[in-house]
Amino acid sequence: MGAEDMMKEIIRIDRDDCVLVAIDYQVKLLTAIEDSKTIEKNTVKLAKGLAALGIPKIVTTQYSKGLGQTTEEVAEALGYFDPVDKASFSAYGDENFRKRLEESKKKTVILAGIETHICVEQTALDLLQGGYQVVLAADCCGSRNYKNHEISVMRLSAAGIVMSSGESILYEILKSAKSPEFKEISAIVK
Repeated sequence: MGAEDMMKEIIRIDRDDCVLVAIDYQVKLLTAIEDSKTIEKNTVKLAKGLAALGIPKIVTTQYSKGLGQTTEEVAEALGYFDPVDKASFSAYGDENFRKRLEESKKKTVILAGIETHICVEQTALDLLQGGYQVVLAADCCGSRNYKNHEISVMRLSAAGIVMSSGESILYEILKSAKSPEFKEISAIVK
């Protein structure tokens, strides 16, 4: 086997072919997550930045009747959205979610959410099996116990999910300081 055969395909985020999937940033869930304030702050930056870049989004909630709606800070950063309220841990297991994703006609999913080792992990693996490229904004994800987050990130990386950070994702889409959104993105991430 030659070096070329052993190289993994490099996944780059194409501005015209990506969608944000924000998983379960609900008050009752987020407040129980270790380092939730940092995760929320990172998620707000990512959401605002992707909105400034015109990237579409799909937002989920897990059993909102019991766990509530998306936190005010994250919801404000996302702008208008109609959440997919799901019962399955994997968003991909929800028919409405799959329909919205298919309608987006995007093949790269920027994935962020909570809890990493449950809903995010199952969604990521199902998306990968479904033929999507998945880039995880790992600093916008968390679990009640940080060790569960770490283990999940390792598993997802080994499975072929691309690990990144919210800020890195924004600048990769931006590509250049000459991009018209550069100043706006720079102000958001500061």
